[in-house]
Amino acid sequence: MGNILTQLDHIAGNTIIQFTEADPALLQVDAVVEEQDTYLLLGKSPVILETIESFPDLVKKMEQRIRKIPGSVIVKQSRPKRLIAIIFDVEHTPISEVSWIKEAIQNILKQCEYYKLKTLAMPLLGTSYGKLKEDTIIQLLQDSLIQIRHHYPKNIFIYKNIN
Repeated sequence: MGNILTQLDHIAGNTIIQFTEADPALLQVDAVVEEQDTYLLLGKSPVILETIESFPDLVKKMEQRIRKIPGSVIVKQSRPKRLIAIIFDVEHTPISEVSWIKEAIQNILKQCEYYKLKTLAMPLLGTSYGKLKEDTIIQLLQDSLIQIRHHYPKNIFIYKNIN
């Protein structure tokens, strides 16, 4: 992601998009976006680690959870707020689709407007597990901001996924 972080800040609609290498936990923001799958099983690291659980146990765990809809966003009431973007589906090939990310971005922006979130930190959605192109995600974000033209967020910090 080094090449993208050298780009200048962008203004899209009423929002300034800034690229940062800072850990999102260290940023002073109103909300942080996190990527997740439809069963809320994926961890922060895009590497499948050895697990004590057997494959049947993992399947059983999936069956016990309510499947979330790709493109939806879950708001966790914390400080800062956590916006959980459902952009992956481990039962789907490929694991992510551009349409899900586009819908998630629009839902994130709706939550920013609803909660009046001025500052937001988010990764380039879909680039950790989904291997989507960074330029595609930035374009989706800019297009959504220009199209929707909400008052919030004022600033979006794009951070590198912490693995």
